[in-house]
Amino acid sequence: MSASATTTATKAPAAASKKQQRVPQPIRPSQGPLKSTWHLPETDKKWGVYHWLIHFTGIDPLPQNTTAVVHEKDDPIPVWNNVNLHIWIALRVFPAIGLQYVYTQWAGRNFHPVANILYWGVFVSLFGSNLLNVLRKVTTNVGFLQPQATRDGIPDVKVTEVLNSLLMTAFFRPAAATLVIYNRDAPMKLSPWLPLMIPAFSLAVDFWFYWYHRIMHESDTLWKFHRTHHTAKHPTPILTLYADMEQEWFDVVFIPLLAYFTLRPVFDMGFWDWMVCWTHVMFIELIGHSGMRIAGTSPAFDLVPMKRFDVDLVIEDHDNHHSRGWKKSGNYGKQTRVWDKLFGTILPRIETLDHLIDPTDKISLPQF
Repeated sequence: MSASATTTATKAPAAASKKQQRVPQPIRPSQGPLKSTWHLPETDKKWGVYHWLIHFTGIDPLPQNTTAVVHEKDDPIPVWNNVNLHIWIALRVFPAIGLQYVYTQWAGRNFHPVANILYWGVFVSLFGSNLLNVLRKVTTNVGFLQPQATRDGIPDVKVTEVLNSLLMTAFFRPAAATLVIYNRDAPMKLSPWLPLMIPAFSLAVDFWFYWYHRIMHESDTLWKFHRTHHTAKHPTPILTLYADMEQEWFDVVFIPLLAYFTLRPVFDMGFWDWMVCWTHVMFIELIGHSGMRIAGTSPAFDLVPMKRFDVDLVIEDHDNHHSRGWKKSGNYGKQTRVWDKLFGTILPRIETLDHLIDPTDKISLPQF
């Protein structure tokens, strides 16, 4: 064994020991343009309906007394337990499909399109709020990247806008898919090609998102529609769709439909295939804005060796896009680094370095 390997081997147990001794500390909310103090108890007399809704659903990422472990830069970094992530997603999306199937067997036909939009809008809302809750729990134990920085929560002056963005996403995406794909009279089924369809759809979404995202950064005309999103330098998941209305329309409606039509010549994608694929995309959208100190890539790409080709996306990649870039940036992809790699816009990782990653320390999402 070489001297450097011996040094690395002796450092690893020490780093692991330091990690075990860390105690969660209070999270410091941002005091910048996204200053968030509205959730403090002494302010609740001024709350509106949206404040109470965020409070009762528990989707506020930085409520009072929230804590997270603060790591040293040489502490080992855990990885996602992708088997757990697959189970977590499956236990939500497939029962929703199953319940709709039971209804069709009982009623003799499927939901009216309006009912279908409402049904899947509620599903996306519950899925998203559930994920926001469990991510906050996990963050307590794993901590944030760039721990010296403050984190951005729901800003005092934009509570209504943030929740409206989430609700718009929850209902407009199923609405677009219902109008374009849904056939009330067709039998409910899932494609046998679904395991390949999921990564293909994520890759197609990322292609269109990459170019529209990059152009917004590089065009003076379009940057004005994106800079609101970039006031979050160290975002939390609820700020995933914090943006101007023009950007939200592209994120919520046009990008998913462009991805669908891109794959249409290859896959016969039905509405329920689309919902399973989009659930995986939404899952990574929210996690990608979490800033959590975890390595490992999307469960959508478990059948594709993304890391071997250095095109895997980890949380740090999009976190760096926000914190280290403004109008000129990089890491424009949000599902992969495939297009960033091909077109030369990858930003270097600073914390999620290979020698620090501990593949034996796997992080699972709580089911509830």
